[in-house]
Amino acid sequence: TNAACRTGAFPAEQSNFALARVIGAPRLYLLGDADGCPANGEPACRQRSYVVPGDTVITGRDLGSHRCAFFPNNAGGSAGWVASTRLQPQPLPAPTLQAWAGHWRDGDDQLVIDVRGGQLYVEGDAYWPSANPTPEVRPYGPNMGQVEALAVPTGDTVVFQDTTCTLRAQLLGDYLIVADNSECGGMNVRFNGVYRRTPPR
Repeated sequence: TNAACRTGAFPAEQSNFALARVIGAPRLYLLGDADGCPANGEPACRQRSYVVPGDTVITGRDLGSHRCAFFPNNAGGSAGWVASTRLQPQPLPAPTLQAWAGHWRDGDDQLVIDVRGGQLYVEGDAYWPSANPTPEVRPYGPNMGQVEALAVPTGDTVVFQDTTCTLRAQLLGDYLIVADNSECGGMNVRFNGVYRRTPPR
């Protein structure tokens, strides 16, 4: 549904990604998307997560007077609806080819992007439920997915096409927002996520 705005599904269910800074006062709670929310407003729709003025969020689509926002934090991040009036868009110039290059991580999933000629080369691994699940959870180890592809970006977006696997990625500053076509590996394995640049290990 259009009202979906939740943490795990944010990269796949949202679009029109952009960066925005939270403005105004006071703290701004991320509102849920179930049971008539966000239309019912606070406090009915309030989730535990909130942002404060000056925070940077990744924004998605609008729903009435609200916009879906994802706040990246050390635990990964949280998504929810916020009043559009509290968001100040932060436009970015189109990234250079070199801006894409690096090691990108979201939890255990990683993508390594290099520039080759005028193209971007990606190599990546994704895991479900994690890279090292406990034997109780997955006695035979995780389901795995891989991608390896070359592509030319258009503006801040690139589509990597492996044999069956398609990754669509958008670069917003230090964030790489990735959604796949569910054909990238073992059961439940998805590359979907908000990736961050990390130093190579």
